[in-house]
Amino acid sequence: MPKYNIIFTSPDDDPYLWNGTSLDQLEKTGQEVLKFSGRTFEHGELKAAIKHCRAFAKKMFPDDKGLKIKTVEIRVSD
Repeated sequence: MPKYNIIFTSPDDDPYLWNGTSLDQLEKTGQEVLKFSGRTFEHGELKAAIKHCRAFAKKMFPDDKGLKIKTVEIRVSD
């Protein structure tokens, strides 16, 4: 069953990983989507997790009008 990481990109194109309670800044390596946070979200959790990520990102970046948030599928064995 796939699980997901949630990635937020700041107005300065800095990638952040949503860990469920805050955003962790990732190094710009070109492989940001391959990171594994230790906190993944199942498909049924995505809507609420993205909502919380969006609210937190708005607090961190109040002037960002077009918040860029994406999900990255991670295939894991059950």
